[in-house]
Amino acid sequence: MKPKLHFTALRNWINDPNGLIYYKGEYHLFYQHFPYAPCWGTMHWGHTVTKDFIHFQHLPIALYPSKKYDRNGCYSGSAIEMNGKMYLYYTAIQYLSEQDDYIHVQQSGNDIIACQALVISEDGYHFDNRKNKYLIIDTIKDETLGNYRHTRDPKVWRTKDNKISLIIGSKMKKDNQYYGEALFYESDDGVHFTYKNRFIDETLGDMWECPDIFEIDDQWYIVCSPEHIRKSQPENNAIYFPILFNEKTYTVQKEGNYEYLDYGLDFYAPQTFLDENQQRIMIGWLRMREPIKKEEWVGMLSMPRVLINRNNHLYQKVIPQIQQLFHRETNLIKMDQPFLLNVTLTKESYINLGGFEIYIQDDCLYTNREKVLNKIEKTSYIQHTPQLNNQYELEIYYDYHVFEIFINDGYYVISQIVDDLNDAYTLNAIKKLKIKVID
Repeated sequence: MKPKLHFTALRNWINDPNGLIYYKGEYHLFYQHFPYAPCWGTMHWGHTVTKDFIHFQHLPIALYPSKKYDRNGCYSGSAIEMNGKMYLYYTAIQYLSEQDDYIHVQQSGNDIIACQALVISEDGYHFDNRKNKYLIIDTIKDETLGNYRHTRDPKVWRTKDNKISLIIGSKMKKDNQYYGEALFYESDDGVHFTYKNRFIDETLGDMWECPDIFEIDDQWYIVCSPEHIRKSQPENNAIYFPILFNEKTYTVQKEGNYEYLDYGLDFYAPQTFLDENQQRIMIGWLRMREPIKKEEWVGMLSMPRVLINRNNHLYQKVIPQIQQLFHRETNLIKMDQPFLLNVTLTKESYINLGGFEIYIQDDCLYTNREKVLNKIEKTSYIQHTPQLNNQYELEIYYDYHVFEIFINDGYYVISQIVDDLNDAYTLNAIKKLKIKVID
């Protein structure tokens, strides 16, 4: 019962997608991985390649702790191609104190030191963790600039002037309170970086994990996953907001309020990259916090989503390769196979898919998974979108243990992890319905 359309490791823990890149005719997907147990621990980079995001080739571990500065973990990062080689940037972690009876976790969340590192691979398949690692940005010592413990997740891109730019998340202390920020660095050779500027917003949590910055049709966006952006659980969530951005001075000006990338609030730590057609693609971690009963794996990645800019808003669509798999129409819904529902709801509509409920309330789309989630930790049963202006066009993708719902042509998305579904389903007060499955 592993998902068919959502990437999972062969076994044990995964979380953030890392180093997403189209390189030499293949997509390389790296991911945060604890290869020894189905729980969080010392982070490695798992590795897979694909040409279609449907068929994956599992490869050996790419990055693992091997230096003093990363002896306790290779945290999240990104990739770029330079002179035909693959450059992988990541956050290197040392614990200030380990637990004596289990070295794979620190004594507390603040018992770490972070710096930024690089591994260079000749071919994207072989990674010499002994000889080809480089420390590129040392631990921050200036508390007015950032936090020496919590500065992480470098995302690199190439500017129009052919510079290698890097954005990284951090936090700064002001009046005994922390505020989230992004730091910008620049390099000519991808190895030696110079600090350029910062962007702080005191309204967006107190630490920005996995920051990303990109341009679509002349509109710039920042994506990040701020910690403690909400008062209720889950407190940490993935957001985006449109910006004005000067690529020479690295100055940022917000052009609008933030929005959640996914209102299911299981979607976290996304990363974007350009595919072979220069489309902006996004993949995120769908937060599973414990294994499915009797399974040895935990954690999955979202289906890849094409990002489209319309009026300073990011629309999201499932990549065509996966959309096209669902081409056989049927009259039956079965929970033992993936399906796609194209459905138009009314204010009176009610859908129950094996215990997972979908309905309209106060012009918002609601989902309720109380009956199909065995244990709730740092999440909630019921989630909903903002108001939808009486338009309720849905694409509901079901894969084992997950729903991804794209609303009004991808204007909003709700993704939800589920456990055990039953075989019953209800479709009440539906205006239009089409059921598609994979042959």
